[in-house]
Amino acid sequence: IICIVHAIQLRKQFYPIVIYLATSKLSVTILGNMGFVMALLTAQLTRQIFLGPLRAAEIDRLNEKIWFAITETCLALTIFREELRFRFVFLFTVLLFVKAFHWLSQFRVEQFHTELAVSALTHVRILSLMGCLLVVDCFFVVWQTKTLLLEGPSFILLFAFEYLILTCTVASTFLKYLIYVIDMRRHGRWPSKPVFSFYLNLITDLTQLFLYLVFFAIVLSYYGMPLHIVRELYTTFASFQKRISDFVRYRRGILNMNTRFSTATAEELAQVDRTCIVCREEMHFPQAKKLPCGHIFHFDCLRSWLEDNTTCPTCRSPVESD
Repeated sequence: IICIVHAIQLRKQFYPIVIYLATSKLSVTILGNMGFVMALLTAQLTRQIFLGPLRAAEIDRLNEKIWFAITETCLALTIFREELRFRFVFLFTVLLFVKAFHWLSQFRVEQFHTELAVSALTHVRILSLMGCLLVVDCFFVVWQTKTLLLEGPSFILLFAFEYLILTCTVASTFLKYLIYVIDMRRHGRWPSKPVFSFYLNLITDLTQLFLYLVFFAIVLSYYGMPLHIVRELYTTFASFQKRISDFVRYRRGILNMNTRFSTATAEELAQVDRTCIVCREEMHFPQAKKLPCGHIFHFDCLRSWLEDNTTCPTCRSPVESD
């Protein structure tokens, strides 16, 4: 305020005042600091409205991701250094602000899966946050795409790509939330939940890998090697490769389960504890399967278990695949 009052006293008229504030290094520094503080206050208010207090684990993960985001943006500056100006700094601040809330929405939805009960207010908050983020992402994607078509390749390409990735991220987060809600309504006994979760993660990784490769190729053709996305490209590719390996192992593990594992008879169930140690529910003929080691489980429980393990849930003896 003092800076603006000082400019008014020196220049009197509106246009000269604006020119002075935009060209004076001291004025730009002061106004920039004020803008940064206002951004922090807005972030705190938004966080309080949509998320409430953050957990220690969420704060640690958020700080780690922000650090990587700033580092990668500094590397991006080596590519777009000739176009560095106030517009870039402003768009980067907004992007970091939006990214932070994408990450927080992801963390909070992941946390839901470990909680016994989630209040109705929390559901409303997270749905409202994801809806607002989706609107913001779509707005920036449309606006920056139009800018690129009018002005040609520029640093706007970086931000358009980032918002495309964020759109994919918030869509994936919403679908994970939907899977959680369906599983919750079925009291945690939805046999298809692991399958849907797996395919969702696989498709998300594939989509992000495709977007990274397209962006990498575009930047390489116009500017040179985009070092700032090498880490993200590598981690996304590694994650996708791991999911493919897990999928192959999973398909090999559950293929022909009906023929590989015999169905436990009523007599066999009568001789053992009928409680399935995976879901803690009672087993009945013919829904129970018997492993080679002799232990018995629900068919759906066994299938879910074999998605991440290749051993018996009770004795840890290997469950060999054909």
